[in-house]
Amino acid sequence: MSSLPRARFTLALLASAALGLPARAAEDAPAADAAQMLQTLRQLREQSTVQAKTGKQKMIQDLAAAAASGEAAVQMWEKAVMATQFDGLNKEQMAFKAWRDKEGEALKESETKSAARLYFIWLGLTLQRSAGVPVKDLIPAIVRYTQDLTTVQASIGKLEDEIKRDKELADGKHGPQQKSNKAAVHKTAQNILSTTLPESMVVDWLRIGAWVAVENWEETPGDLDGIFENILLPELRTQRDPRVVEYWDGRVKREAATTLESKREFERDKFNTQRLPVLLAQRALEFGEIGQRNRSATELFNVVRKFPNHANAAVWMAKLEELLRPSAAPTAPPAPPAPAPGAAPFAR
Repeated sequence: MSSLPRARFTLALLASAALGLPARAAEDAPAADAAQMLQTLRQLREQSTVQAKTGKQKMIQDLAAAAASGEAAVQMWEKAVMATQFDGLNKEQMAFKAWRDKEGEALKESETKSAARLYFIWLGLTLQRSAGVPVKDLIPAIVRYTQDLTTVQASIGKLEDEIKRDKELADGKHGPQQKSNKAAVHKTAQNILSTTLPESMVVDWLRIGAWVAVENWEETPGDLDGIFENILLPELRTQRDPRVVEYWDGRVKREAATTLESKREFERDKFNTQRLPVLLAQRALEFGEIGQRNRSATELFNVVRKFPNHANAAVWMAKLEELLRPSAAPTAPPAPPAPAPGAAPFAR
């Protein structure tokens, strides 16, 4: 074949490829044993499920051990720090020493020990829920957790007040001030409780990120209101439990106390005229959620009558009209279940 025909032949092949003309298909592999593959897949899936369940149960036990005391919690927290921040280093190297002298020293204080303990309690509860434990079965433990969290947050808040007073004394030059690690303790305790579980170094260290992705759950160990709104209140409403109203009583007291600490009259007036009516209206509507429709209407009417010019007044009036309108098929609300033995009210 001359060079010219050979060149034309090559161009024709290239053109056919560019135009997508069919070429000889590669031969497929021999037919697989589909039945055998499907059976193996089922076995692997079952094995994976069993291993995941076993792994969660083992992790829950380890977390319970870490949450047994503040000292145990801090020890596990330090292990997570070493693994995630100082991987490959030993305790004698400068980077670790610098951490130990600052954040590590703060972990020795009661506020940080309590915060770390609460963190591991909440992580354990999250894994229990991830393992399929119903929310209703976790209610007693979650209620105890909120009570402990309230106490610890009050302690951290007190520490913050002490830091402010120390600063005022220093600014006023009332004599030499002793060195204090209160600021580091406050920051560390706050960080432990305010970091979401998926973003936590402990979860990263333990490689359990997929296990803490739980629907209708609160990811932040220190978000007291989030725990109530996402977990406790929905469940207690289904049980017609009057403790849902106790939550709003406690929230009103907490927010009012925070406002009273402000030295600005403007902030206190803003709370009394804007924020407080919202809380009282939500409390009033909560009675309706647990079947006390008449009580809800009466409480909401008192809010509307006292704050008729509030920005949400029109919404509350519409809700009140719904409550006062006769139901299409009125039925007696089911009797509330007997309280569980040892059931405690919510912390105020």
